Amino acid sequence: MTGGLARRNQLLLVGVGGQGVLAAAQILGGAAHEAHLPVVVGQLHGMSQRGGSVQCTVILGAAESSFLCGHAADTVIAFEPLEALRALPQMGASTRVVTSRSQLVPFDAVLANAAPHHVDRIVEQLRQVAGEVHALDTRTLMGSVAESRALNLMMLGAAVGLGFLPIPEPTLLAAAYARCGRKHMEANRQAFLLGRDAFRAVQTSGEDERVGA
Repeated sequence: MTGGLARRNQLLLVGVGGQGVLAAAQILGGAAHEAHLPVVVGQLHGMSQRGGSVQCTVILGAAESSFLCGHAADTVIAFEPLEALRALPQMGASTRVVTSRSQLVPFDAVLANAAPHHVDRIVEQLRQVAGEVHALDTRTLMGSVAESRALNLMMLGAAVGLGFLPIPEPTLLAAAYARCGRKHMEANRQAFLLGRDAFRAVQTSGEDERVGA
């Protein structure tokens, strides 16, 4: 897709430091630029090197800042389910969510000795607020990918497979190459396609959204 967008599209990417949330936002920003879409990328907060919570925004369409207009994201891509739950105040009835089912407890929660959350309960809480919620068993799928840091490309692929991103796949993969380089490109591409194809299969078959379980 090239040219302008029919409407402003607000994406929120959330996860834990070390999962490549900011890199994914930068890839989306670079891909949107190459597709001639107006885009603003911002990091709301996070300690990417310390295992803390990380939130980034990608605003596609006319925007003066990287903050969510109206405090409701159109799309949430969550690399970790508890971080998806933390983002609940920024969701609404029209929000579409894709989250990893694999938990990676933030450093502050470890220090506080917080009890683990059951992923199915988290998904149910998300469904009570968001209009559409899908969960992906990334741990199982990542077992066939040589590079563990390719999770961010898997989640972008999942968003593409669900039809959440108005950017062509080749443009996204080219932006990933530009951001991550040749060394990890094959693993990134494999992770992207696994995420994409998992949800394409669900859309075709109408199966439950617990993909890869």
